[in-house]
Amino acid sequence: MRLRAVASRRPWFPGRPAEAACRIGWFHEAPQPECSCGLHGTHGVDLLRRTRCPAVLGRVALWGRVIEHELGFRARFGYPQSVRLICQFCFWQWGMKRNAPAVVGWFPRYDLLPMCDEHVEIAARFGMRPQVLLPAGTVDQELRATYAVDPLAMI
Repeated sequence: MRLRAVASRRPWFPGRPAEAACRIGWFHEAPQPECSCGLHGTHGVDLLRRTRCPAVLGRVALWGRVIEHELGFRARFGYPQSVRLICQFCFWQWGMKRNAPAVVGWFPRYDLLPMCDEHVEIAARFGMRPQVLLPAGTVDQELRATYAVDPLAMI
């Protein structure tokens, strides 16, 4: 099980800080003020609701060159400090004030998708059937143990 940032397809390896690299210009170190490169962090969770539906929320430590901007930060290095699973559908619709995930579905594309009981039922009605259902609490504990991080408190 590996984490990856919302803005990246590359996995975040346990025990190793992620290092930013520019995908646009190969001739500078990330981040640079005139570029959008770097590891991105935000001030709050509402901005994340407009992204590719995160399955895990967390706080990260960012260091090296860090650039602050109106939406948050971009940094050279980063590593998670605390994480927790969320129901992607509840988060997308209502933010942090809804259901915690009950299960994590493992789907044919090998994506793990945390869902509350209500969204498991809705997914089944629309033919979205996971290959395996895992208890969310177990997956959450394993994720935190893998990355050696604390549980994220309610935001």
